[in-house]
Amino acid sequence: MAATGGSSKRMWVVDVEKKLKEADKSAEMSRWERHCIYRVPPCMTNIKSKAYQPQVVSLGPFHHGDRDLRPMEEHKYRALRQLLQRVDRTFDELVDGVEDVAEQLEGAYMDLDSEWRANGGGRERFLAMMIFDGCFLLEVMRCTAADGKQVGDYAHNDPIFSPHGILYMVPYIRRDMLMLENQLPLLLLQKLVGVESGKPSEDNAIIRSAVELYEAGIQFKPSKTLSLHDIRFQGGTLSMPTVSVDDSTEYMFLNMMAFERLHAGAGNDVTGYVFFMDNIIDSAKDVALLSSKGIIQNAIGSDQAVAKLFNTISRDVVLEPNSALDAVQRQVNGYFRQPWNIWRANLIHTYFRSPWAFLSLAAAVFLLGMTVMQTVYTVLQFYGNDSNSLPPSAPSPILFFAFAIH
Repeated sequence: MAATGGSSKRMWVVDVEKKLKEADKSAEMSRWERHCIYRVPPCMTNIKSKAYQPQVVSLGPFHHGDRDLRPMEEHKYRALRQLLQRVDRTFDELVDGVEDVAEQLEGAYMDLDSEWRANGGGRERFLAMMIFDGCFLLEVMRCTAADGKQVGDYAHNDPIFSPHGILYMVPYIRRDMLMLENQLPLLLLQKLVGVESGKPSEDNAIIRSAVELYEAGIQFKPSKTLSLHDIRFQGGTLSMPTVSVDDSTEYMFLNMMAFERLHAGAGNDVTGYVFFMDNIIDSAKDVALLSSKGIIQNAIGSDQAVAKLFNTISRDVVLEPNSALDAVQRQVNGYFRQPWNIWRANLIHTYFRSPWAFLSLAAAVFLLGMTVMQTVYTVLQFYGNDSNSLPPSAPSPILFFAFAIH
C-alpha cells in the first residue's frame, strides 16, 4: 500500500511539473493582451450588484440566457431579419464575415466559459450569438439616429424600433450597453458593417504596420519640419516628422490629448497623430524600422517600450473623419492594395524574412535555370546533327535564341 501511495504521489508530482513546463509565459501574456471584456469580481459587486447587471438585454456571453433578459431575444431575431432584407444579404454571408475572427472574438472575453469556446464544441453557438447581438445593437443605433422619425422597414407599433420604442425602451438598452460584462468587441461590429456595406470593414479606418508597408514597397523618410501637420504620402513615400521618445513623452501626449478633448476648438491634431502612430506601430520591429529611417529618436532604450507606449496611450482614441491624416491613410491603403504591391509584400514576407527560405528559393531558381539550359542544349544538338533541316545560309533562329539567353 505504501509503495502504491508513493507511486501515486509521484505521478501527480510529475503531472504538475509537466504542466509547469508547458506553461508558456509569452503565450499567457499574449492571451491577456487580447482581453478587453471582463467579469466584475465579487469584491466589487458587493458594493452595489445592480450597478453591474443588465436589466433589459444581454449583449455577449456573460449574461446570455439570464431569465430576466430572455424576452428581448425575440426582438433580436426581428432585427436580424430586417437588416438582412434591407441590405440584401444572407445569414451565411454574415457568418463568413465573422468566422475568420472567431478566435479573436473569443479572446476578447476574459474567463469565457468552455461552452462557448471552439475546444468545448461551442464555436457555432458563440458565432450565432455574436451575430444576433451585434445586428441588434447596430439596428438600435440606426433607429436611434433617425431622431424620432419612423424607420420605414419597421412597423409603427414595433415595441423596440418604432419612435415610441426608441423613446421609452432604448434608454434602458443604452444603460445595459454601459455594463462592463455586457459588451461586444468593436471588431465584431466592424465586420458586420463590412458585410452590410459590401466593403471590407478595415477599408480605410486602419493602416498597416510600418514593416508591412515597407515590404509592400512604401518608403519612409523624415519630414522637413517637426509639425504634426507635415505627414504626407506621395510617390510611394510616407513623410513623417521626427519625434523624440523619452521618459516624458507619455505624459506630454496624454495631457495634450486631454486638453483637445476638454477644450472646444482645440482641434484633434495630437490625438490624430497618436492614433496614426499606434496604427503603424504594432511591435518592436516597426519601431526599429522607423528609428533606422530617422523618424523615431529612441531615448528610452527599448524598442518594445516605445511600441507599448503608443499602443497604450491610444486607447479610446479615434481619428477625425475627413481630416488630413484620414486622407493620408486612404492614400497609403490604396497604394498598399495594388496587386503588384500585395504580391511584392507576400514575396518578401515568405522568402526573404529567413535566410533558409531565401536559399530554398535561390536553389529552386537555379535548378529551373539548369533545366532550361539542358533543354536548349538538347535542341541545339538535335539541329546540329540534322544539317539539312535549314539552308546553309540561313542560321537557325533557335541558335540566336540560345546564344541570347546564354
